[in-house]
Amino acid sequence: MKFIVDENVSFSVVRKLRALGYNVIAIAEEYASIKDQSIYEMAIKQKAILITRDYHFTNSLRYPPEKTEGIVYIRHGNLKSNEEVDIVFKFLKNCNLTEIKGSFVTLYKKSLKIRPPRTR
Repeated sequence: MKFIVDENVSFSVVRKLRALGYNVIAIAEEYASIKDQSIYEMAIKQKAILITRDYHFTNSLRYPPEKTEGIVYIRHGNLKSNEEVDIVFKFLKNCNLTEIKGSFVTLYKKSLKIRPPRTR
């Protein structure tokens, strides 16, 4: 499984994913200040799950999650780094990542919401 971690997500999330053996592209490392559209296109091309705190990615008309392996949006503001790591890894522990393909996932401090892919 591959992840793209947006630069607005704590780098501790990147470290933890890598420690668990995941393939991770950290925007902060390699692509600082890249445009959202380019990150989105990279997620599609790389077949990676995008983890972000960027509210722009909640716009499903501009960034349709159906074209991705999934977009994971961390909803809370002012989280400490360890809280952000905890939220992400609680989700990873309890979710089958193949089942979120094309979905938009919102992570809250104590819950989550999965918006499945739209069917036409």
